[in-house]
Amino acid sequence: MKNILALLIFTLASLGLFSQNNMNTGIIYGKNHAFSLTAPEGWVLDNESGVSQGLHAVFYKKGETWADAIAVMYANTASLDDRAYKTLEQLIKYDLKNFKKNYHDIIVTDEKDIVIKDSVIAQVKYLSGKSYGNFEAMAYIDAGKTGIIIVMTSRTKDGFENSLTAFKSLVQSYFFLADNVLFNK
Repeated sequence: MKNILALLIFTLASLGLFSQNNMNTGIIYGKNHAFSLTAPEGWVLDNESGVSQGLHAVFYKKGETWADAIAVMYANTASLDDRAYKTLEQLIKYDLKNFKKNYHDIIVTDEKDIVIKDSVIAQVKYLSGKSYGNFEAMAYIDAGKTGIIIVMTSRTKDGFENSLTAFKSLVQSYFFLADNVLFNK
């Protein structure tokens, strides 16, 4: 496993993803996925604060913390081999159906897709509503066997609007590495 990660880091470095000005890049990996994300300018990549919530890559503005930031971002994944969904479109429908079930007045809007590279596109949804309490942007990316979900959530509408550029930057930093990740036991 160490050899695979070293090879991935070398590959990313050779592609310029780990330049001196860009040390906030991390590799997120698990069953059937490995990808990298780079924190937007003025934001921090934290791989510890969200672990208790099952989040191994969280982002917030420099000078803030995961616990107290007005706006935060994180990456999550979902296997596209679940009983409830087999495609990214089915995952999105499933996800939004659960939000609507739990928050009766939630407002979901389809936003403009974010083009990452060539044919890699993130489908974007915004969520808000009084019972929901937060303002949220969600970008869904098809990574073959896995759906990648990059989320920005804010406690305030101003925080949300002020963080949309950073959200787009984070989504556009997505770099697919592999969908066949091997683990040593």
